[in-house]
Amino acid sequence: MPSAREKALTAFQKYRRYLLADGNGYATCISCGKVGHVSKMDGGHYESRKNKATELEPDNVWPQCKYCNGPLSGNHVAYRNRLISRIGMERLQRLENMVMASKGSEEAMESLSEVDRKAITTKKRDKEYLEIAKRYDKLAKELEKEKLIKNA
Repeated sequence: MPSAREKALTAFQKYRRYLLADGNGYATCISCGKVGHVSKMDGGHYESRKNKATELEPDNVWPQCKYCNGPLSGNHVAYRNRLISRIGMERLQRLENMVMASKGSEEAMESLSEVDRKAITTKKRDKEYLEIAKRYDKLAKELEKEKLIKNA
C-alpha cells in the first residue's frame, strides 16, 4: 500500500500533467518536446523527488514522456534548458537553491524567502501528506472533467 507521501506525490504529479494539458488531454514533454496523452506521460521532476523541499513545487514538476523520465534519467540538460525558457532563470535558481540549502548550504539558505526556508526545515507528517493528496486528487478530477481527459 502506498505511503501518505507517495499518495500526495502521485496526486500532485497527475494534477500537474492535467493542468498543463491542452483541451484534448495532450501535453508536451518538458525535455524532448514530444506530445503525448497525459495518461502516457509522467510528472517528471527537475530536482529529484527525493528532495522533500521541492517535491511538491509546481515549477519543479512538468509533463515528461516516459522515455525521458525513465531510460534517459530525466534528460536533465534538456529539461533544464526548456525549464529556463518556461519559468526563467530566477525561478530555476530558486529551485536549485532550495536543494542546495536542504543539503546544508548556508549561502543558498540565505538567498531564499522565509516561506522557502520553512519548507526546507519543516518535515511534513502523514496527515499533511494525506490532506495534500486529497486536495490534488480533487483538483485533478475537476481538470479531467473540464478538459474531457479520457484515459487513452
